[in-house]
Amino acid sequence: MIIIYDFDGTLTPYSLPQYEILTKNGYTDEIINKRLKSKIQKDNCTVYQAYYATYQEILKENNIEFNRKNVCLGAQNVNLNKGVLEYFKSFQYKETGIKHYIVTSGLQEYIYETPIKNYIQGAYGVTFKENNGIYTELDLLLDDKMKVDIIKKIMEENNNETNIIYFGDGLTDKNAFEFVHSIGGTTVFIAQGENPISKYNKINENGIIDEYFEPDYSKDSKISNYIRNLL
Repeated sequence: MIIIYDFDGTLTPYSLPQYEILTKNGYTDEIINKRLKSKIQKDNCTVYQAYYATYQEILKENNIEFNRKNVCLGAQNVNLNKGVLEYFKSFQYKETGIKHYIVTSGLQEYIYETPIKNYIQGAYGVTFKENNGIYTELDLLLDDKMKVDIIKKIMEENNNETNIIYFGDGLTDKNAFEFVHSIGGTTVFIAQGENPISKYNKINENGIIDEYFEPDYSKDSKISNYIRNLL
């Protein structure tokens, strides 16, 4: 069995990445969202392109080096949803045979510095090219459509395994939900953020969601019991 998770909003309580290098310099979600909207309108780009362009601009404006140390600042203390770490400890591959992967539109290097790094078989996310320890231009911008390509890659690396469960929390997971549903896998919606029912209804208009859970991964939670019953 393979379980693939979105990160922000699925394993964390916020839909946008909360990078400490930004928040410690006073950049709240409200400020960042305002800049994103402006950039999207001005440059006619996607939200992902706007986010990482804005991210780089903020670092430059504050004379902060764009390197792994700053990118991953605070990752070890990332705010995870209730019971997430306990969940991964309970369903380790060596004990259950479950392989865990993260597929995110957040920064890949950041995931490998979080407390869940020791319990996953791989993480895929946004990457930048590097020159002498400094990140330069985008290498891979992992958007919602590309999530499907990464899921296919994970399948290929695991002998075309189709016993897959995908966890996601929002509209950016719709393509992944559709694909996993189409191959006979299982789709799990995590009810995170404002008005999750509305998001769920938009995503599930064609009946592609199999399970709906609150963001509680603790030992006796519905999520943990659900996975336990599949073993």
